[in-house]
Amino acid sequence: MPDLKVVVSIKQVPDVDELRIDPVTNNLVREGVPAVINPPDLHAIEEAVRLKERYGAKTIVITMGPPQADSALREALAMGIDEAYLISDRAMAGADTWATSYTISKAIQKLGGADLILFGRRAVDGETEQVGPQTGKWLGVPVIGYVSEIKKLEKDKIVVTRTTEFDEEIIEAPIPAVLTILEVANKPRQPDILSLIKAKTAKVTVWNKDDIKAEPDKIGLAGSPTKVIKVQPPPKTRKAEVIDGKKDVEKAAKWFLDKIFDSLKEDESTLKEYVKPKPKVKVNGEIWVYIDHIGEKPNRASFEIMGEARRIADLMDTSLSAVIVGGEATKSLIDETFEYGADKVYFVETKGFDRYDNEVYTRALATVIKKYKPEAVFFPGTKNTRELASTTAIEVNTGLIADCTNFDVDDKGVLLSTRPDFGGKEMSTIICPRHRPVMVTVRAGVFMPLPRVPGRKGELVREEIDDLFTRLKVLDYRVIEKRNILAEADIVVGVGRGIRSPENIKMVEEFASLLGGVVGVSKPLADMGWYPKDRQVGQTGTTIRPKVYIALGVSGAVQHLVGILSSRRIGAINLDPSAPIFENCDFGVVGDIFEIVPKMVELLKKKEVS
Repeated sequence: MPDLKVVVSIKQVPDVDELRIDPVTNNLVREGVPAVINPPDLHAIEEAVRLKERYGAKTIVITMGPPQADSALREALAMGIDEAYLISDRAMAGADTWATSYTISKAIQKLGGADLILFGRRAVDGETEQVGPQTGKWLGVPVIGYVSEIKKLEKDKIVVTRTTEFDEEIIEAPIPAVLTILEVANKPRQPDILSLIKAKTAKVTVWNKDDIKAEPDKIGLAGSPTKVIKVQPPPKTRKAEVIDGKKDVEKAAKWFLDKIFDSLKEDESTLKEYVKPKPKVKVNGEIWVYIDHIGEKPNRASFEIMGEARRIADLMDTSLSAVIVGGEATKSLIDETFEYGADKVYFVETKGFDRYDNEVYTRALATVIKKYKPEAVFFPGTKNTRELASTTAIEVNTGLIADCTNFDVDDKGVLLSTRPDFGGKEMSTIICPRHRPVMVTVRAGVFMPLPRVPGRKGELVREEIDDLFTRLKVLDYRVIEKRNILAEADIVVGVGRGIRSPENIKMVEEFASLLGGVVGVSKPLADMGWYPKDRQVGQTGTTIRPKVYIALGVSGAVQHLVGILSSRRIGAINLDPSAPIFENCDFGVVGDIFEIVPKMVELLKKKEVS
């Protein structure tokens, strides 16, 4: 297929592993931090090079950024990409994903289009998964996110495997199309020395805003619907009680176990009680929550964020509504949604589409948003809803704020959405000042659902979507029967690099089992293959909310802390008294886990603790 053209869009980001917090100012230090290709984008580059090797495709890499971003393009050339284009203009600085995707789409149009446009799954600096789907929406081509395998490519169509947390589909779509590539799809190659040398002098074409005929009011900071108004270090929310356990191991072990069991005895009902806040402002539109589902089964994360959305609705003196998109089978979700706190439910019927289809669901959701004009729409941060929110934001011409973990409302009635950036090393507060609705995706596992009230009812609004056209054809489908054990556990015992070897994790497994808990691991251990990836705790793993989280040999990297913030109580054991985990726990022991954990196992077996 010599006429096949594949474009890869990449991003250059600071090397997250090199970022550090200034111990005096507590701010993120960016000076001297090297810039690298956004790691997930390497998998998109690799997939493009494989298409070149397999089908004879012409491959092109593009990026939007400052002049120095050409180093990322040259690395892609060294990996085997044929041509490179840098879109660089001062007017493009400060762009959010809406403005970035618009700019990328204009550059692709300038290239004469492409048969396939590939993106990495996410951007590690802000955990957004938006630019790929939004670029596809600007271009008017099918979007298939989360591709784990390209199975077949023909002159006019492509067949891929699309994999989410909950299901797997074999999808056929016409080309051109946009694909976002999962990290499991391939292993990026390391370019050889000769390729690196050749890439240093290779041609990189530079275009500005005029070259791509970009409209000035749609690019850069000026054209971005969302604005970052504050950047700050992650807050410290716990006051730790830490003892020295090096001299008397048995005393420290007993003390630590007592703290664990005291934490488990705490009355949870008081923690769940909702107190209605005093309104700060009165808005006209409602607060909406999108109810994610697999057929008739709801995603729990949707009901989690209804608790927080309820608070925001009360602060804005408006009602809380939920929107359900789907076919006949999804009608069963209506009653449950009322019982979890919705004042009103919009049931948007898409006959024959009980499961998510990006084109049908985007059209359906955009239709009711345009008709009823909500103030804000909250989406649970699942793969399907991240993709849906991305394409819907372009369709309704508004901003989308990703991966939020905290919300507030200012005195003017503006929704303040805060999210962790750079692996949780800093927190950015973002607003959408001029566009409505404000759209946000919310990280799963952060918020608590309101108590369910059986039999609770509210107002039901039905809408039927007539236009059910889609270019996506599902050839095969299966549900992934996999429980999220970390998210369900009352006790999670976390293991960090202090465990020294994978064999030593058996000691922790025994300890967790005696407590009735499960084992989770930090990112380095998951990356090294010491424990299954689905047991990784943290920003890029699972965000957990157990009654007790126990950190053993975990230093407390911010990326990890972001994933445990919602734990009711946190305990830690670490040899290093200056480990950050001790500033972010409720109780801790400075000591050797290889002495204290076996002693706790011994005490538990003897039942010498309460």
